[in-house]
Amino acid sequence: MVAGPSLHRAAPQRAPLTRERRGEIDIIRTWGTRFSKSRLAGRISNLATYYTLAALAALRIDRPDLIVAATDPPLLGALGAMLKRRFGCPLVYNVRDLYPDIAYANGGLKNPALLSLLRRANSFTYRHADEIVTLGRDMAERIIAKGVPSEKVSVIPDWVDTMRIRPLAHNPFRARFGDRFVVMYSGNIGLSQQLEMVLEAAARVADQPAILFVLIGEGARKPALEKLARDRGLANVMFLPYRPKEELAESLGAADLHLIPLMPGAAGCLVPSKIYGILAAGRPFVAMMESHAEVARIALEFHVGSVVAPGDTAALTAAILSAAANPAELRAMGVRARDLAVRKFDRAVTTRPFAATLERLAQST
Repeated sequence: MVAGPSLHRAAPQRAPLTRERRGEIDIIRTWGTRFSKSRLAGRISNLATYYTLAALAALRIDRPDLIVAATDPPLLGALGAMLKRRFGCPLVYNVRDLYPDIAYANGGLKNPALLSLLRRANSFTYRHADEIVTLGRDMAERIIAKGVPSEKVSVIPDWVDTMRIRPLAHNPFRARFGDRFVVMYSGNIGLSQQLEMVLEAAARVADQPAILFVLIGEGARKPALEKLARDRGLANVMFLPYRPKEELAESLGAADLHLIPLMPGAAGCLVPSKIYGILAAGRPFVAMMESHAEVARIALEFHVGSVVAPGDTAALTAAILSAAANPAELRAMGVRARDLAVRKFDRAVTTRPFAATLERLAQST
């Protein structure tokens, strides 16, 4: 594995390349700049140092049986395609964020030259990849619509450890909210969410003190949302920092109803990974997105949640009020959610088809 510098080391990495071993995995770590992502020049520098040193590291190893390249950071797939040509081995492109589609949807990147570069780089990778693994049906459909042969595209969802995240009989984190009906958003508070809509829904039910909105996470939009909640006097909204990974069962399980927002046009560009933890915790959710999005399809097909169109605050408010008024149905959804997580999205289940794909391609050379 060729990886970037660890963000968890006590001291920063100084050598251009270092080696370490984790279990059966050999890891080569590249050095890299750590400029703030808030400025485009800093982000480009961070990416450029990684790409350059990652290419150098990859060229120095023995010929691999196959190459797996992910979509984060952008352009990594193009590097994988070039390494495929160098080594003459298969390439698996693991598409986790669809570029430049997501940049168009969230407006996070507007530079025409960079958008064109992303588009051409991904087209190059699609042509040379032997298998393109996506996280959802909506993502696969977007890629096929770009002219990629459908036989090259497969869907393998993300996974969750259902032993680590599970419903709890006693949840001390939940106790802090008392007997209130907890509507929770947990995750990144960034550009691809529509959390202003959540605050508007909170304002519409402000006359019902039994309903509490809890937003857990960090991100670029958090300060502005906190200010908006203060300015509007929303006493029924609480902002909390990220919970430690080992406490996810407690934090996710503390909600009566989860919210999974996705901004208009982002369906198929990414699949919010929070869905799997929510299911494992045995909690229902509202998918705030287009009905063809993967998470919305899961809600409707397996009856584990409801769907409202992005931007439809009235529908979101109605969904929350309906959930609060029907605790028995909510509990039934939670039971179905937990069962679904164990059957379809547990780590042991979803990693098997990925392993089979790698084995098939490795043996084809």
